[in-house]
Amino acid sequence: MIRGSMMLVLVVAACAGDPAPARRADSAGGETSGVGMGMRMPSLELLPGMRAHLDSLRAAGPAEIPALVAGHDSLAAGMLVAMDQDMEAMRMPRDADWRALADSVRADLEALPALGGEALLLRMRAHVGRLRRLLDRHEGMMKM
Repeated sequence: MIRGSMMLVLVVAACAGDPAPARRADSAGGETSGVGMGMRMPSLELLPGMRAHLDSLRAAGPAEIPALVAGHDSLAAGMLVAMDQDMEAMRMPRDADWRALADSVRADLEALPALGGEALLLRMRAHVGRLRRLLDRHEGMMKM
């Protein structure tokens, strides 16, 4: 249902590739934006599922990890894209610590498929910790 100033305009950054923020019209006819005010943040919507996935990776045994790497790569890469798009939409700068942590996560994703045995298990556990820290930091930044 679309009526005058009540038109709901959604810009889905994760799907459309447009980093512009989504806005909605408030009941007075003005636009609002911001996480708590109608802006859709795909990365925040993905957080619970990603955290559950990281919990399962942490609990996985050495024999299970190799089979999980490809699926994890896809999920983690999607999460990184969603975080980047949300930060762009909010015109939020990435400080040196953010960039270093995100670069470490990306380096893990590149290295994991080539590893095996104990090296894979150790790198995956360290990667899960880094990715969890990145998610926590991102969530805190988005909720400011």
